[in-house]
Amino acid sequence: MKRIFFIGSLAALLISCEQKKQGAFVVTGSVQNAPGKKLSLIEVPYSSPQPVVLDSTTLKDKGTFTLRGRSNEEGIYRLAIENGPDIILINDNNDIKVNIDVNDYRNYKVEESPASESLHQLFENYRAKDSSLLVTFKQLDTLQAKPANDSLVKAFETKKTYELATLNNLIKDFIDKSKSPAAIFYALGLASRTLPQEELQLLADASAKKFPEHSGLARIKSMLAVKAPAENTGTGYALLNQQAPNLTMPDINGKPVSISSFKGKFVLVDFWASWCGPCRQENPTVVAAYNQFKDKNFTVLGVSLDEDKAAWQKAITKDNLTWNHMSDLKQWESEAVKAYGFEGIPFNVLIDPQGKIIASGLRGEELESKLKEVLK
Repeated sequence: MKRIFFIGSLAALLISCEQKKQGAFVVTGSVQNAPGKKLSLIEVPYSSPQPVVLDSTTLKDKGTFTLRGRSNEEGIYRLAIENGPDIILINDNNDIKVNIDVNDYRNYKVEESPASESLHQLFENYRAKDSSLLVTFKQLDTLQAKPANDSLVKAFETKKTYELATLNNLIKDFIDKSKSPAAIFYALGLASRTLPQEELQLLADASAKKFPEHSGLARIKSMLAVKAPAENTGTGYALLNQQAPNLTMPDINGKPVSISSFKGKFVLVDFWASWCGPCRQENPTVVAAYNQFKDKNFTVLGVSLDEDKAAWQKAITKDNLTWNHMSDLKQWESEAVKAYGFEGIPFNVLIDPQGKIIASGLRGEELESKLKEVLK
């Protein structure tokens, strides 16, 4: 179904917004070949990592169902089939119709919800381009791991760059054209995987400006927060050449860890979060530095700005972050933000064996260069 763009008077727009703010909506439809009888409508809140079950039902004989929800703004919802797949819905209409065949669930049909339909199309386009990019990455890794023809490596690097740009352009175009703040919120999450932080922040700022009353976009704008400002990096960082403030927080097992306990070593205190796309992109650089220098009186301490412990632990495992970690699970209310005075992540400080901060905001090749300098 093609999206239809309505151009009307300001009065009509205000009426439309007022209807959405009433909040009640109904999802009806049918599920064929369901592995279980239960079906749930689950809200994915913007203000909490914990999903909320709004309504549940048992599928009737012909697989039909009716579910009801209520919200004060456009939100993101999972239509969850017991022991089966989920699909994503957006309440951009008061009456949404869904038809799913579990045996071919990726071809589910959504009616009367242009935002849900547009996300469905985005998922399919994104999946195809992301799969192709993953294959290219693996082929390039194989070539770089053994002697190979330089022209062949260069050809695959060019292909990787093109495919990555194509994937990013798909998401940016969707965000730019979408009329749904909830769909934009979801797309920004996808964009955070591959888009440079500066571009991601610009998209988030523009989206929040476009929909100033939407709490989800305001929240993601705040969470992205831009990269650490100039005064927090290089020679301008206020705590440079000062004793590092001590912090004590629980590790992933709940045991207290303190920055001061690493005195006697060079330690890179890495401030990050599982939800921070640029942080996750930077993690391979930190992993490489850790593996290269860990036997030279050097270690890394991860300090997370997460609030969801499970997501934090999952990211640590997935990104192979094998050093010590700690977090008070308070996001931007964390003591780490107050103590170290940074306004964006990823951010880090390098502390010498005497406990003094000797560098900050080390990214990419700059991190390796600084470690080579001090760990002779």
